[in-house]
Amino acid sequence: MCPVRVSYLGEGCDSWAFDVDGRWVFRFPKRVDVEQQLLLESRVLPVLAARSPLALPDFCFLGRPSAEFARHFGGYPKIPGVPGIRVAARRGPLDRWARTLAEFLSWLHAVPVDEMTRLGVTREPIAPRIEEARADALAEFECLNRAAPDAPLDAWFASLSEGPPGPAPRSSTPVVAHRDLAAEHVLCDPASRRLTGVIDWSEIAISDGLVDFAGVFHWGGDPFVDAVLASYDGPLDRDGLRHARFLAACRGVADVAFGLDTSRREYVEAGVRALTLCLPPTWSPRRF
Repeated sequence: MCPVRVSYLGEGCDSWAFDVDGRWVFRFPKRVDVEQQLLLESRVLPVLAARSPLALPDFCFLGRPSAEFARHFGGYPKIPGVPGIRVAARRGPLDRWARTLAEFLSWLHAVPVDEMTRLGVTREPIAPRIEEARADALAEFECLNRAAPDAPLDAWFASLSEGPPGPAPRSSTPVVAHRDLAAEHVLCDPASRRLTGVIDWSEIAISDGLVDFAGVFHWGGDPFVDAVLASYDGPLDRDGLRHARFLAACRGVADVAFGLDTSRREYVEAGVRALTLCLPPTWSPRRF
């Protein structure tokens, strides 16, 4: 057997990731539910990767449970680039990235829903996701006292407590959605300054396209979203974008909490940035 070089890439709440020989990425799920998500990815991503305008993980290895590791795990050719969370948005070419993301989201949201349903992708409405994210954000909000003591924390807490502004989004055409399209899951090449791929599809579902724009808000706020929308061609309740912005803010709190727990400064900075971009610095009761 030829020797291999294995290096630790990192981990999130769900999986560990390792680089093998600089050519492959292997992901190992931490829980049974994540194992089932990985098995879904292994069925769906090869189909999507053949059509996507950006590179996607194309699983070609599927490890079986054994005495060494009790769950299925997967491997795919390594996609060049680094996670966008490591690149400060203000230093990135947001106009170029916006056009690329618009092309990608226009393609993704046009993928036939019936085809993905046959492969096991389920329907997940956006409203419960927003409420769950809101509850988690309020539960973890205290971490901001350590990460951003000079921020307008009282206004942020009041806004998160009140919930998303305006009426619920109108029912829109269900689309195939990544559902976790924050900067950590979008790869970019520092040399060419181009986006190269989209990773971690464990949250893929049939849902409202607004959920993917929450990731765009989280990364670059309203200016980035406006730039993406200028080239986006897909079904979207644009009046409901305020709900996507609110979801991005909730995700910001989760990123800060994760960053503090794991000593990952880039997550703390990304979370505080998202809160600053997506929540008002002062609060007053909303009237509808």
